[in-house]
Amino acid sequence: MIVAPAGSLMRQVVDDLLAEGAEVQIVAEVAHRTSILPLVLQGVGLAVLPSAWAPLARRAGARTARLDPTAHLQIALLSRTAPLTPAAQAFLAVARAYTPIDHLNGPIDTGADQPG
Repeated sequence: MIVAPAGSLMRQVVDDLLAEGAEVQIVAEVAHRTSILPLVLQGVGLAVLPSAWAPLARRAGARTARLDPTAHLQIALLSRTAPLTPAAQAFLAVARAYTPIDHLNGPIDTGADQPG
């Protein structure tokens, strides 16, 4: 696996797999997530990245697959205790109405069509 330094959700997924006894090995740890996809494309290893990267990865020639169970990043919106500015109120309204995009809504590539 190609991983980011400890502390990211993607690294936590890999660390959890290792803790559960999965037969995976970390072959590279990179400081910047943007380094991961080029290493995958060069055959260095596999990687866990946010699903938002899936369209770019597929366009670059990588295969993508959904993790099961799906990992979710829990986030919170923080603000000061004083009344919100009109811009902050507008942003809060947009954030509350946000619906995430499923970047992996196409067929899930299980690798079953690969030889060997």
